Amino acid sequence: MTEKNKSIRNFPNLRFPGFDGEWKTIKLGDITSWSSGGTPSKENPLFWNGEIPWISASSMRGLVYSDSEIKITESGLQKGSRLAKKGSLLILVRGSMLFNKIPIGIVSRDLAFNQDVKSIIVNEQSSSEYILNWFSAFEPKILNMVTGTGIGAGKLDLADLKSLEVKIPILSEQKEISHFLSLINERITSSKKIIEVLRTLKIQTRNKLIIKIIKDDYEPLLIKDILTYEQPTKYIVTSTDYSSDKTLIPVLTANKAFILGYIDENFGIYDKGNCIILDDFTMDLKYVDFSFKVKSSAIKILTAKEGVNLKYIFEYFSFLNFSSSEHKRHYISEIEPMSVVLPPLEIQNKIANYLSKIDEKLKTESEIYDLFIQQKKYLLANLFV
Repeated sequence: MTEKNKSIRNFPNLRFPGFDGEWKTIKLGDITSWSSGGTPSKENPLFWNGEIPWISASSMRGLVYSDSEIKITESGLQKGSRLAKKGSLLILVRGSMLFNKIPIGIVSRDLAFNQDVKSIIVNEQSSSEYILNWFSAFEPKILNMVTGTGIGAGKLDLADLKSLEVKIPILSEQKEISHFLSLINERITSSKKIIEVLRTLKIQTRNKLIIKIIKDDYEPLLIKDILTYEQPTKYIVTSTDYSSDKTLIPVLTANKAFILGYIDENFGIYDKGNCIILDDFTMDLKYVDFSFKVKSSAIKILTAKEGVNLKYIFEYFSFLNFSSSEHKRHYISEIEPMSVVLPPLEIQNKIANYLSKIDEKLKTESEIYDLFIQQKKYLLANLFV
């Protein structure tokens, strides 16, 4: 790809070698035809539990649609729904999801869809893949077109969508752009699957190890006898001017111990590293092995007494699903009487080290995934006009 001087508006910043000249400007409605889906009567069991996938908002995940948990019969298709042909696009035009994203994807097999979804067939001037990527590139603009329905859902007006101006190159350049972006999407999908596999492995392994410890009849100990806690008032940041520079000091907030931002102030830094962050309100826990500051007084810092591996304790708490959805203030006095099965330190260390290796792999794969996402954002911003 080469960078171009974008003195003329009708070509992008980046182009593949061998392509030149301006792109056409055309209305989206002039190169597409649209149709609405429908819902068969739910009162008639003969319309449901068939073999035809039926796409609704809940099944519009990812960029390729091939299946759905809900399926209809041929009778259901004829009596209330519509078929989207392989290669067409499906876009959600009504639903609460529209306030955050524009669900759209390509159909990889013939399937049905409901009335909140529109089918888009692209004519010979363009390709479904290119228009799909165009929607991704201009999602922020389309999100601004979403209006409320008055019942908590968002909606997109069909006439407004058809009137959108699309700048398109010749078909061969469209295909080149689409092919390259498909490679990025494949890497994103693959990376996401690896992360999901590692997360499942982590949970299954942790549960198996902790269950074995519980069955081995080690004596339970009270939390107050194995942990100390601190109210981190002297580490609280009052400034709201945070940086995105990850080389600076992270600032944690009580919302799931989320990293709010980064700051370069050294005064009041908590530099012990190895600790558990406890959110008083949600009982959410986060194991922290880096220096930090905090934003909220709702955070407590838990550290281990002698003979206790804090990482093991954190995994034990995670196994117990320690967090709570109750919106009330929790106090250390409520937590101290709780008990933990604590094996000898050598066993604690082995469990903690083994699970930490999975965590390290997860962190690496998450960083790779984030890199692919950033690459895609850059490409979408520079391969389209």
